[in-house]
Amino acid sequence: MYNHNNLHATKSLLRISGAICFSLFLSFSLHSCMDVVPGEVVAYEDYYSGLDDADAAILGLYGQFMGLAEQVIVLNELHADLMDVTTNATPELEEINRNTPSKNNPWINVSNFYGVIQNCNDILHNYNIMLAENKLTQPEYDERYSDVAALRTWVYLQLSNLFGKVPYITEPVIALEDLDKYKQNELAPDDMIKELIACMENLPTLEDYRLSKLIEKAIDTYYSLVPFFINKKCLLGDLYLYNNEYEKAARIYRELLSTGESEAPTTRDNMRKYRLYSDVWRTSDGTPNWFQILYALDKNDDADSFYNGWRNIFVSTTTSSYALDEMIWFVAYDTKFAPAYTLPQLFNPVNYNNGKYYLKPSDYAVEDIWGSEIQKNSYPFDARGLTGAYGQIGDQYFIRKYSYLEEYSIDNCGNWFLYRAAMLHLRYAEAANRAGYPQLAWALVNDGIPGVSFNWKKEDDSAYPGDSIQYSGYAPGYPYPEPYYFDGRFVDQPYIRAPWRYNGGVRGRANLPNVPFPDNATTTQDSILFVEKLIIREAALELGFEGHRWGDLVRVARRLNKETPGAGDRFLWDENIAKKFRKSGAADVDMSSESKWYFPLYE
Repeated sequence: MYNHNNLHATKSLLRISGAICFSLFLSFSLHSCMDVVPGEVVAYEDYYSGLDDADAAILGLYGQFMGLAEQVIVLNELHADLMDVTTNATPELEEINRNTPSKNNPWINVSNFYGVIQNCNDILHNYNIMLAENKLTQPEYDERYSDVAALRTWVYLQLSNLFGKVPYITEPVIALEDLDKYKQNELAPDDMIKELIACMENLPTLEDYRLSKLIEKAIDTYYSLVPFFINKKCLLGDLYLYNNEYEKAARIYRELLSTGESEAPTTRDNMRKYRLYSDVWRTSDGTPNWFQILYALDKNDDADSFYNGWRNIFVSTTTSSYALDEMIWFVAYDTKFAPAYTLPQLFNPVNYNNGKYYLKPSDYAVEDIWGSEIQKNSYPFDARGLTGAYGQIGDQYFIRKYSYLEEYSIDNCGNWFLYRAAMLHLRYAEAANRAGYPQLAWALVNDGIPGVSFNWKKEDDSAYPGDSIQYSGYAPGYPYPEPYYFDGRFVDQPYIRAPWRYNGGVRGRANLPNVPFPDNATTTQDSILFVEKLIIREAALELGFEGHRWGDLVRVARRLNKETPGAGDRFLWDENIAKKFRKSGAADVDMSSESKWYFPLYE
């Protein structure tokens, strides 16, 4: 069944000939920023003639990359515990759900993945030539080369998580017969992670685009195009996390979390950028423009005052400047351009875009994940689930995150949510926890830096001057070192308005109470293991159906198996995925050991 010693599955897509058709996807008017026509066929040897060609190649690459969305989301979510098949599902989706894909199952065909990789390899090869021939300046080269190499790295990380041992190719393949020499270039997950880290550490830059027309603002209603391109610091932090290099991961995540900290306290970036901003809602001020589960001020027990501002993350991410407080990396699909936005077709039980309703939230997710939470005001559900990530029509639950724009009559438009602030907080918390700061990690997952976690009191239980000392540390006057220091003070005597004063925490902005430490967490290691599982569960609640669940489970499972053989198997299977199948009545699925986790790479 399993055959990792070939690349035959990739051959259908890896075709490079004397002329290449660059079908360029653009989510904005391309003519407004460069003189290139989408779909233009250019002779290969003449294509890379200048800066506009270099940028057009990137746009074409991202258009191709967007075609991976369905596979990435379905394979990572249906393979795990939050998503399940409906009675309408195709046999191929049934196979993915039960981890028994047949040879011809299109969902595990890696051609699309390696097609993107091959395009990356070709572009990088030609960028090197352009630099040598002075067709790109060094700064122009640095930004574009780094973006393309990082995107290739991200695709390889997905393949490694889903298929285990996969071929690693970094050279352009110019003829099909050349593929044979790569049969032995397979890397197991641990080796793949090391190769990907080496690639990222040697990039010319990890910064976002600054010198490119690709990020010009206000083009066809898009407030900023920076988030359309991969965030390299997030990716490198993730790779360090996979490699159990916790201090390195925490440092690079903290760089992103520090965005706006040096600006004046009155600026929005200082208060809100990546902060998981939380505030009270005064209805007289209108509709909230931040992403929080809210009840009107002084009406916390009034269900009629409920407002789900959290789900607005998924409603308007392309035109709103406020969206950039949350969104770090996302790509937008527009009805005017290819590829089409097809995700709603998988999930909708009603006639949005001819939806087929193949996939739904698992019963386990509805009842035992989101459904088991109780809000601070005792309402018995996590609003990030019902009314947020999924909806209900009659007795049917349906995944809603990808349908909001259609519900607002914006047909065939939508977004792929690849990295957002809540995910950054959870990944940073995972790194800080393992680095020996479980209290800090616990605070970020729960009610945030200004919450009860660091609200220090004197020994006689009286408050310190200014009512509280709200920064991360061992005690007042003993702050944590960098990169674990956060300042959430909001005091008048002395006057301090610190950058993290409105940080609500992941659960806090969802109006959920803190999860207390168990009584038996008596050692630091006990606390670390408890907080780690708390983080992964909270990631399910916050990021469900966004394509991250399998990666989260397998990353922690590998780590636990290294520490205690079998512990990771039990975590991934018994503590998580098996519960979905027990709830649905499927008894013949088994992913109880690492050899059974991955999809096969067929000939």
